[in-house]
Amino acid sequence: MAAVGVGGSTAAAGAGAVSSGALEPGSTTAAHRRLKYISLAVLVVQNASLILSIRYARTLPGDRFFATTAVVMAEVLKGLTCLLLLFAQKRGNVKHLVLFLHEAVLVQYVDTLKLAVPSLIYTLQNNLQYVAISNLPAATFQVAHQGEGVVAAGLEDAGLSSFSLLALAQLGLNSYQY
Repeated sequence: MAAVGVGGSTAAAGAGAVSSGALEPGSTTAAHRRLKYISLAVLVVQNASLILSIRYARTLPGDRFFATTAVVMAEVLKGLTCLLLLFAQKRGNVKHLVLFLHEAVLVQYVDTLKLAVPSLIYTLQNNLQYVAISNLPAATFQVAHQGEGVVAAGLEDAGLSSFSLLALAQLGLNSYQY
């Protein structure tokens, strides 16, 4: 007896056979779509609340915190979160986690060095964002920041026509006028 897959291929029905109900790459279920939209909503709320909370904290009277300290602490929290997720992915096995990190960071050091330059630029960008949000109204900063993302995403996509790139650039420039 053979099971027919989505692509029309057949496989013997046995212990290793793939059932016809298995997800093929590119297919989505209602649960996956729901998770995608929930993730999007969480990211939107997180991004907006981050901007508003930074603006509020930076405009309070009194001593200000150093922007560099906030950026470093945010990166430390991101790093710890990644390590926690990797630890969970390795099913709590510390030995496997250490071996994976050794392989990914030290053995493949060229890839690690390739990530160093964008990381440093990203850190500089985050520090400059603190300067910008301290001196601009929150709405202006948010529009400019989102416009920058749209333009950057458009420039990375080689499939866009020159007219589309020009429209994206105009959108970015318009967001900075306010």
